[in-house]
Amino acid sequence: MRQLLLSLFVLIGSGAIALILFFLWASSGRYPADRYAHEVTIETLPLKTEADEITVVSYNIGYLSGLTNNQATRRTRQLYDENLATAIAAIQSVNPDVLALQEVDLDSKRSFNIDQVAAIAKATDYPQQAISINWDKRYVPFPSWPLSAHFGSIFSGQAILSRFPVTHHERQVLEKVPSNPFYYNALYLDRLAQVAEVAVGDRTLVVINIHLEAFDGPTRLNQTRFVRQLAEDYAQNHPVLLVGDFNSAINREAEGEPRSIQTMVDSPVFSPAIPAEQFTNSAQATFPSDTPEHKLDYIFYTPETLELVESDVLTAAAQASDHLPLVTRLRLR
Repeated sequence: MRQLLLSLFVLIGSGAIALILFFLWASSGRYPADRYAHEVTIETLPLKTEADEITVVSYNIGYLSGLTNNQATRRTRQLYDENLATAIAAIQSVNPDVLALQEVDLDSKRSFNIDQVAAIAKATDYPQQAISINWDKRYVPFPSWPLSAHFGSIFSGQAILSRFPVTHHERQVLEKVPSNPFYYNALYLDRLAQVAEVAVGDRTLVVINIHLEAFDGPTRLNQTRFVRQLAEDYAQNHPVLLVGDFNSAINREAEGEPRSIQTMVDSPVFSPAIPAEQFTNSAQATFPSDTPEHKLDYIFYTPETLELVESDVLTAAAQASDHLPLVTRLRLR
């Protein structure tokens, strides 16, 4: 009996050690952390220095998984190739000076290890790429079942592509959901505020690219308050664009009260490119991309230093992502 108990103890102990080692390996990254905010410059492409107007696109590309994002399904390389072509064509149709991307993969098993930033930048001739990594894990066991649907290795983030010089770039990691188990947060992505300072003539345009918490309302509200303060601080000295996926909609009842996006609407410094009274207009909705019901994506600007020319939803992107992109034209005041 003693030998049996000893064998059972060794077996259980060995399994626990193996599980701990697997968790430590799976939750570790493949990329140097000091390179989580980096820039790529294509020297052969010319940089713009002056412009009367600036066109900006914000696009959560959902790693080009279309309407299958977060579903437990096996995707084909053809799906990604077709969605990449659709996204590129939509971007080219408006030729933005600044393109802010969220949920973009750089070397992830789930998207066939395609560097989506490089592919989009090459097709659209962007000389400057500012890249902020927010998900670097060796193995992500999500969706939990079937095992064949696991994301596996993930290397993903946010990016700001620019035709103007990017003179400074940083990433600020936002609050995590405190009620999540430690192992969930260890394997999950970081929510970021990606900040790029862009030289337009003798002015500095600050672009803040965000992707906020999707599932926990109190955390999303705290993150929204943080990025509003961050943006208002920059706005004391510069024209500022705050863009991205806020994961909040005025007309989404499941979100509860208060709607976190109202925090931005109440800012005395920023204005939404689409007026707040139109947030519930289906023509301005960005999610889901096949039958848009909710506006989750926004572009906010500083009206004292930027003049709005026009803004719209870029429906040409179709279902390359589960989100539709936004396009806005502005002038520096």
